[in-house]
Amino acid sequence: MRASRTALLLSVGLVAAAGGILLSGRSASAGDKEFTASQAESAEASVTFSRDVQPLLQKLCAGCHGSKQPKGNLQIDALRHDLAAGDDAETWQDVLDRVNLGEMPPLKSQQPTKAERQILVRWLTDGLRQAAESRKNSSGRVVMRRLTRYEYQNTMRDLLGVDLNYSVELPPEPLSPDGFMNNGASLEMSPSQIEVFLRAARQGLAEAIVTGEKPKVHQFRREVTDVGRLPNKPVAGHEPANPEFILGVDTFPRRGEFEVRVRAGATIPEGLDFPRLRVSLGCLPGIIHVPRKIVGEVDVRASSEDPETFSFRGRIEDFPQPGDVPFGNVDFDGMIVLIDFLDADGKELRYSDRTYAVPPVKKPPVKKGAKSNSVIAASPAPPPSPENPRLDIVVQSVEFESPVITAWPPKSHTDILFAEDAKPQTPDAELLYVQDALGRFASRAFRRPVSESELAATVEFFRTVRAKSDSFEEAMRETLALVLVSPHFLYIVETRHGADSSAPADHQPVNDFELASRLSYFLWSSMPDDRLLGLARDGALKKQGVLDQEVRRMLADDRSSEFITRFADQWFDLGAIDRVAVNPEFFPDFDNTLKPLMAEQSREFLAELLRSDESCLDLLDSNWTMLNRSLAKHYGMPGPRSSEFERVAIVEQRQRGGLLGQGAFLLSNSDGEQAHPIKRAVWILDRLLDSPPAPPPPDVPELDPESPNLAGLSLKDQLAAHRDKEACGNCHRGIDPWGIPLENFNAIGLWQTESTIRRAVKGKVNVTRGAPVDASSILPDGTEIVGLDQLKTYLRESRRDLFARAVVRRLSTYALGRSLDLGDRKSIDELTTVFIKSDFRLNQLIVALVKSDLFLTK
Repeated sequence: MRASRTALLLSVGLVAAAGGILLSGRSASAGDKEFTASQAESAEASVTFSRDVQPLLQKLCAGCHGSKQPKGNLQIDALRHDLAAGDDAETWQDVLDRVNLGEMPPLKSQQPTKAERQILVRWLTDGLRQAAESRKNSSGRVVMRRLTRYEYQNTMRDLLGVDLNYSVELPPEPLSPDGFMNNGASLEMSPSQIEVFLRAARQGLAEAIVTGEKPKVHQFRREVTDVGRLPNKPVAGHEPANPEFILGVDTFPRRGEFEVRVRAGATIPEGLDFPRLRVSLGCLPGIIHVPRKIVGEVDVRASSEDPETFSFRGRIEDFPQPGDVPFGNVDFDGMIVLIDFLDADGKELRYSDRTYAVPPVKKPPVKKGAKSNSVIAASPAPPPSPENPRLDIVVQSVEFESPVITAWPPKSHTDILFAEDAKPQTPDAELLYVQDALGRFASRAFRRPVSESELAATVEFFRTVRAKSDSFEEAMRETLALVLVSPHFLYIVETRHGADSSAPADHQPVNDFELASRLSYFLWSSMPDDRLLGLARDGALKKQGVLDQEVRRMLADDRSSEFITRFADQWFDLGAIDRVAVNPEFFPDFDNTLKPLMAEQSREFLAELLRSDESCLDLLDSNWTMLNRSLAKHYGMPGPRSSEFERVAIVEQRQRGGLLGQGAFLLSNSDGEQAHPIKRAVWILDRLLDSPPAPPPPDVPELDPESPNLAGLSLKDQLAAHRDKEACGNCHRGIDPWGIPLENFNAIGLWQTESTIRRAVKGKVNVTRGAPVDASSILPDGTEIVGLDQLKTYLRESRRDLFARAVVRRLSTYALGRSLDLGDRKSIDELTTVFIKSDFRLNQLIVALVKSDLFLTK
């Protein structure tokens, strides 16, 4: 419905119902002087559609939105004037959204007087209020939704106590019209997905529940690098290997967790940034290449005199392993830990006076006419060592251990099957034991008490498979796998029965267990922990003060990083940055490793805003940002010495404050060659003001800068020419002005003072610098601004209420896992008021949302 709402361009200037706030943002017209006390009294009188409203709509709107070729596909006389009936209430609601931005009526059109505005506003507000109440009592809601890929991954990890890649085979989640992945209406299930879930459950349970004796632990340690030959030439696209340190792992398990511990420090001359230590794990299957994967990479800040220990973990089955039969012509038959020393820019630190994993020696000359029989070569000789002090890393020791076992049976086993000494010895005792173990596991998996009938059916299934299984543990694994493919595990289920079954469907309160799940999947993207389930079991979760305390506890927990990541990724559409390919002909120096850093900057910005309890208005403009060394260097700003993100005060480059100065927004809303003001404008309208414009009609062509009419023009001039077309101008007059003030940022987010012009010459595109950037714009409400700073000021000062409502709607949609409707209007209004009064603090909004009827009812 949102998509259809956004197509509306109703030509009426309106006033906000609450407080008489002028939503159009436009100065009063000459006709406003005629407004008198008697007219005010008449506006307060009863308003009827046929007598008061219909003539105004005919006078102000019918010219553009009449029956003949109505603009925006909106025919005003076709809308039902009974807002509580039919589906047109959302259309009328969009009128308020559009007028909030001052888009309609157009500046050159006749404006309503104050009296006319009051009549229209009163009629619309009363009608929308009645429609909202009617909708709340009758509309259906999604009360059962499937876990997303990331929620499933986190839940399996927390339930089984084993961190595997459970979701690797699951298809990607579709985005809802609101831009979220956890919308129940968009999440589907297919028979093939059930098979994937069953496979993942069996794999996880095979690791969680063990049999037999404790497996052998493989341990290796070196204080001096192993030395041997590695292929170090780029053959067939393979990256050469030139590690500074090697640890040979002669024997290893095929599955299980491993840990690499590196004790190291650094010598860092004054003025230089921290060096980096990169750890990879792989093997040497032949003489062509070294297949390997990076385990981790860290800054080395400690001195060589006082080193620190770095720990890296992973699953060994996720890394390249040699075959069962050794190759026979290599120096390392097992797996190998490779460690690279890098400077802050990623360049290897190699010096001639150091012993290397691959010794730098000269190859013997090859006789004329003879062929070399090996592609293995010595590492290139490093340059002469500089005078001390020099930037360097000193490794004291490297250790490898796999599998990592702290207890046997592991905690994952005893959490499911209790302690080893509790294992039953007779068939009757085994059934009682199974009933107890299954009841506890299923209750945690279903996130509520399991019913007697559910438990009885599961125990009966165990009895069936036990007779066909070689061991008790095998039968339990298969039975628990059945639990893990149940809809009560794979879905978040909220029932509509019980003591409140006589209440209207949308007025039923969630029970304590449903509330625990809502909380945990909102703030952790995972199942409730034992504390939440315990409070739910005791009926204490809704008690005075308990809910506040639990929300603050959960936000302080490390697991709340999932909320930051998922909410930021989906609200800001950070995934779009990977959908834009930067053209190397335009930006030959651009490093694609900056893309994930740009996305991380936006996540870190939201995290710092929550952590430091800053105002959400800082999303629009701020005097600080989050940077690491690489991103600061890209922006040309002073910043941290390390790869870690830190809060940095903005002293000079004011344009970098807030989201609109960040690379994720700027690059993802470009075409990889030049800035795209239309995309940037749509993002602002949609993500920050919750007023997304309608998608372009299918018959409207996109801008073609190489066409004869546009060649040689700046992008702003191209847009102006585009707006001159009748099919394009109606919409673009309300869109383009929001993107033009960002013209000083190019496609990769760098500041530019001259526009970039593309010209087609003999089939090739030449890029030249043109005239100075013109970032001046007239917004739809007539406000004139120049550049990003003035746009951000305008958003903070003149559109703060719209922004507040947008934040509340986005957060509520994500928290509930469904799209909002008219029935939610009252709650959204109340939360918006609370949010504004709290000075736009996200922490306080989250608490208020969790305590609202919106969150506590279904």
